[in-house]
Amino acid sequence: MLRASGLSLICAVLAVAAGGCGESGSGGEGDPASLVPAGASFYLEAAVQPQDEWRDDALAAAGKIMRTDDPAAELRELIDEELAEEGDGLTWERDFAPWLGEDAGMWATNFEADEPSFAVIVATKDVEAAKAALGRFEKTSDSGPYTARSHHGVEYKVDAEGVANGVIDDFVVVGTEDAFKRTADTRDGDKLVDADRYDDAIGELEDARLGHYYLDIVPLLDAAVEKDPEAAQNLQQFQSLFPLERLGPITGAFTADADGMALDTVVSGVPEGPFRDLAQLWSGDSSGLIGELPGDAWGAFTMTRLGESAQSLFSAFAGAIGGAAVAGQVKQATGLDLQEDVFSWIGDTGVFVRGGDMATLDGALVIDSTDDKRAQTAFAKIVALIGKETGAAPEPVQLAGAEAAFEIDAARAEKPIVLARGEGRVVAAYGEKAASAALAPEAKLGDGEAFGAAEEILGDGMEPSFLLSVADVVELADALGETDPAFEEARPYLETLGVVTSGGKADGDRVESRVAVTLK
Repeated sequence: MLRASGLSLICAVLAVAAGGCGESGSGGEGDPASLVPAGASFYLEAAVQPQDEWRDDALAAAGKIMRTDDPAAELRELIDEELAEEGDGLTWERDFAPWLGEDAGMWATNFEADEPSFAVIVATKDVEAAKAALGRFEKTSDSGPYTARSHHGVEYKVDAEGVANGVIDDFVVVGTEDAFKRTADTRDGDKLVDADRYDDAIGELEDARLGHYYLDIVPLLDAAVEKDPEAAQNLQQFQSLFPLERLGPITGAFTADADGMALDTVVSGVPEGPFRDLAQLWSGDSSGLIGELPGDAWGAFTMTRLGESAQSLFSAFAGAIGGAAVAGQVKQATGLDLQEDVFSWIGDTGVFVRGGDMATLDGALVIDSTDDKRAQTAFAKIVALIGKETGAAPEPVQLAGAEAAFEIDAARAEKPIVLARGEGRVVAAYGEKAASAALAPEAKLGDGEAFGAAEEILGDGMEPSFLLSVADVVELADALGETDPAFEEARPYLETLGVVTSGGKADGDRVESRVAVTLK
């Protein structure tokens, strides 16, 4: 591969995109999507030289992560250090800054092939400076010999590994030769930037974004069927359950500022049925259980309407091979009736973890019951089944807030496993204290500072479905004394992070989610 113009260029572009280290200014404002074929199934774009408030926000985030008042200078220094390690004599100021424009993009195709094709498209504010830089990259690279070629009026060079590089209009392009040629052809063809499907999907994203991605499943399906017609029948059966051809593009946007960083994902055209149930589970659509978990938990995750969604998914999958037969086999093996003992009463479900050392470390699985009578019957069966399978007799215990509770000794564990049932709730916990906290917490996670920070960064009416306090994780790692060199190297960056969280919401056939982290 072209080491300098490929690896070094791409690494530098990604580094700049991470923190907006370029100097503010104008020029190089072309849209890389204008050189991407309209039918591209995957496209990624990043602002490598963000301007105005977007640049200020990116630098504010980078400054906190890197603990510096001048993140732009720090990033340039890091890039130069990386380039120096390559031993090519390249520098940011001489070889990149003079020509690098505002945006860079990458599109990929031929995913069904052994080696997919790709092209990186970087806007340039000075075409001649870009050409001169490519010439210097070639001289310092060990990927030669290079062959000069021409396609559609574009002069370019190809290295010994088939990677092409050249300037197309106001863009530097590096990629596999076939993708390079298709990029050149797009000047007179249908462009992704003009495609309604792309425009509509990207229009759902935040305007103030530092980057976005676009994934269209339909072209991938068409290509897979064309390559292997025999697979079409299997695909048809799968799509009877999950009609992917009706799914709209999946898009995402990356944003950052002094408060934190976030990745938003939007999926449209999600059909009703098991597919939508699965998408809603994935999105993290929450109904409030996470806020009811113990307030001293540093890690928590919830799923909404798990029993209902599981039933839908089971019916879809097992129905194709005989759902009744599968359910019968489960009942024969375990004594559990899937409908009555599982699906019918399980509502929102979550887990939490807490504790700062091995002595205090515990947690629990928490299930909200939608039908206490059925939950009571199922609970008795589950306790008996666990005792039978483990050979450890469940011992009744008295537990505050529990109508029934049993303790099972776990081999090589400091605390017992506790199964408990209370009004509207069933829990399986590591330790009695965790079980009590799961049934009736003294303080609730939803009232804490971390939860409030998570809600604020998610915004848009989203409630957290996942929450992780990074500081508590670092504290626990230190207490356990099991850190390694990789962890210590990451520690300065981990210590700048507050809460990692995610959430989502569904509205008809549109499902959106956000993964975010707050910055200290």
